[in-house]
Amino acid sequence: MTQELVSPGTLRREFNVLRAALRRAWKDEFLVRPPEIEPPRDSAPRDRFLTKAEAKKLLDVCETPHVRTFMAIAIYTGARKGSILSLTWDRVNFQTGMIDFQEAGRALTAKRRAVVPMTTALRRELESAFKARRGDFVVQWHGKPVPNGLRWSFGKACERAGLDWKPTPHHLKHSLASWFAMDRIPIDQAADWLATDPVTLRRVYRKFDPSYLRSIADGFEL
Repeated sequence: MTQELVSPGTLRREFNVLRAALRRAWKDEFLVRPPEIEPPRDSAPRDRFLTKAEAKKLLDVCETPHVRTFMAIAIYTGARKGSILSLTWDRVNFQTGMIDFQEAGRALTAKRRAVVPMTTALRRELESAFKARRGDFVVQWHGKPVPNGLRWSFGKACERAGLDWKPTPHHLKHSLASWFAMDRIPIDQAADWLATDPVTLRRVYRKFDPSYLRSIADGFEL
């Protein structure tokens, strides 16, 4: 029997689901107390991210409008896939230039959703998509939302872009966070834009800031 390896990230996600289910069972009084189970260790933060040139190339090779719209929003806002696919036109305000990824009535969770401004390039993409719209959803296929993600289309776009590695849609958020660090964007602003905990940004992305610890290195001598 062949054993399939599971990545640490997948293992942690499965653990979190299991822990939530057991806690629910405890609250519903099916268990006397919530079981104490040790979580798997964190994996090292990923280092690989798209360069800005790779991201531009990836956007340029998108052949279908809904894939290009998804790619543009992901690259310029760093929003999660689910936030983008559920985005409707009533939350895209061309007058203020803001995009509100928070759905009305949706319960707030640890995965926060941001309100972010459009970049000039993203505004052009969205204005074009708005003119061609056939429904309420910003990313749509024949007027209907795209509920199951764009894994196949995303993979094909990566192939056409000639990338020598296989990024996932989440790498777009990771890449934007890395660019913000390299561009020395203040942590609080980056956290608000990416709807990410500032502590996480400091822990994972500050190493991409070329000036981080530079003053110590420049002044350190024997």
